[in-house]
Amino acid sequence: MPSLAAPARRREVHLVELTVMPGVRYSAVLGQLHAAARAVPELAAALTFHKHVHLQRGAGDRDRVAHAVLDRLDDPLVVAFTVYFWNRARTLELARRVKERWPRCRVVVGGNDVTHQQRALFAEAPWVDALVHGEGELRFRDLLRHFVAHPDAPLTDPALRAALAEVPGISLRGPDGAPIDTADAPRVSDLDALPSPLLDPEVWSNEDLAASRMIVYETNRGCPYSCAFCYWGGATNSKVRQYSLDRIRAELERIVTHAGNGTQLFIADANFGILPRDTEIARLLVELCASRRKRLLVMTNWAKNTNGRVVEIASILHRAGLTGAITLSAQSFDAEVLQLANRTNIRVDNYRRMQRQFRDRGIPTYTDLIWGMPGESLATHLDGVEEAVASGGSPVVYPLLLLNNTDYTHARFRDEHALTTRRMPCDPGNTDLIADVVTGHSRMDFADWLRGMELRIPLTLFHKCLLRCTLRVLARAAGARTVDLVATLGEHLRAGGPDPIAAFWYVDYTRTWREPDRFPREALYAELGTEPIHEEVHYQVILHRMVRTPERARRHAHAAVDVLYEHLGAAALPDRADLDAVIELDLAAASVFRAGIHQVAETHEFAVPAALWAILREYGDVPEAAGEDSAGDLAAAVVRGTVTVPAFRTHYPFSPYALSVWHGSGRPIHDCATTAVTTPAEAVEPARH
Repeated sequence: MPSLAAPARRREVHLVELTVMPGVRYSAVLGQLHAAARAVPELAAALTFHKHVHLQRGAGDRDRVAHAVLDRLDDPLVVAFTVYFWNRARTLELARRVKERWPRCRVVVGGNDVTHQQRALFAEAPWVDALVHGEGELRFRDLLRHFVAHPDAPLTDPALRAALAEVPGISLRGPDGAPIDTADAPRVSDLDALPSPLLDPEVWSNEDLAASRMIVYETNRGCPYSCAFCYWGGATNSKVRQYSLDRIRAELERIVTHAGNGTQLFIADANFGILPRDTEIARLLVELCASRRKRLLVMTNWAKNTNGRVVEIASILHRAGLTGAITLSAQSFDAEVLQLANRTNIRVDNYRRMQRQFRDRGIPTYTDLIWGMPGESLATHLDGVEEAVASGGSPVVYPLLLLNNTDYTHARFRDEHALTTRRMPCDPGNTDLIADVVTGHSRMDFADWLRGMELRIPLTLFHKCLLRCTLRVLARAAGARTVDLVATLGEHLRAGGPDPIAAFWYVDYTRTWREPDRFPREALYAELGTEPIHEEVHYQVILHRMVRTPERARRHAHAAVDVLYEHLGAAALPDRADLDAVIELDLAAASVFRAGIHQVAETHEFAVPAALWAILREYGDVPEAAGEDSAGDLAAAVVRGTVTVPAFRTHYPFSPYALSVWHGSGRPIHDCATTAVTTPAEAVEPARH
């Protein structure tokens, strides 16, 4: 390494991340880069570091974000950016503006979306000087050593070029624009050798931690799986490397001590729960939160081959009130689809067993499904949605994105399965999430793909929000699939139902997938009357119309059930008076959304026939009632109770994802103060069936 003499003045290094998460001030990536460089005394003496974490809010906000960064630069030596698919275009444009204003500044990029993409990157962004592949801390530190040793030399300088050629794991833009690649860099084997950004208050201050609504944290690195759609394992298939428990204990203590109450702590391990010590880490979090009187909301990527340890860890966190619903990442339930995805570690019998275990512990779950995976047809996808619902779960469906460095992106694989893609928002209207979305392959044409995407609206509206319990009873009584009932309600919604405007927005949702450039942003936002979460805005608008008054919610619920009674044939169904009692329970649950809109508390009474209550308890849709024995049996004819919905501090609207994670996987009645008592059989008129 070069000898570093102290410069006449300290030069600036700026680290930049554009995020799509509101309220985020802390960046794990930028902190790790800063900490690794600061640990070198010569670099700490020669450089001043500035970190920029900014929310990108859409095309109209580009200049504000750009000026927030550019106005803080003063002849910088280096500006480095971390790049993901959701910020690539905006980040590279900002990098261009930096280079335009300060041509001598060295522009460096890294991150999953550009790693091993040097030829495409330098063609797209010729103003980028260097690309760091994979783990960046040590590579970036070494780059800074040479930049400080040659502060005024252009990158074409032979001495600087020769020095940079000795840094492994980077690509430089050559004079002709072609990449110049150095030797591959080994992965960091001893993670504790990397300086901690959390144990150095000069990297992240107490105020920084307190001001960030989300803190991303990792206890290990690597993924032993090889999922073809995922960069994390598919491109690495690597051994799991661990930080020491002593370091984790010290870092978590600082996080819990200084983070604000309600901060989201995202444990960014690829498979939290895969290691025996993860149970100890969960207990440590609970102890720290209890001793500091804090409640953090813990999110993570749970171990893929979900096991008993995951159940134990989830139970520890759930009992302490530190987590919402637990992810069961199935992606698909079709054996051929999973085999093509190198994901044979997920089995249907294991999924059902896990659902039962979580249900027995009162822990809600949600199930990630990816629509559009090679080998998946519309029929097998609907089978998968039904599997999740019938097992007591709550499916959350995403389109398949082709992410750089994954097996699905290989030309041979794409040709073999006839993959077709569209460059478009992976969520209608969210121009920050532009990606290559798979819209067709040998088992799925565009029309089928569109039908699968359309189903997400009625699935969320009716199964999660308005009629979960009613759909459960009807499906059981008629021997029908809930997914088919939901599809019927989608057609009912499209036909106009009680609200032609809601029907218009559902039709427009489909049109927007076809014509993403014509997303009616202003009209949708005006319909809500408030700035929405930038996710599934059509769903938010339709739900708002359905539930904003008790009368509207009741009209929509009863109209939907009328359609299902006609569709199924009333002879096979419960007496309508009994089912109306279940509808009232659903309406009590749906008032949680209205409380989010109006910030007004509500109280609702219910009286559900015990036989129907027992069905709902079997799937975990309702809490335990007084009078249940250890087997869950009720020696009564009616379960009566009161649901009290608080004036929620969390404002409407809720995205489908937030609904699944923080509102009991679409079981909002579990979030309310619910009192259920049984009425002896002899005290009431027998329920009719």
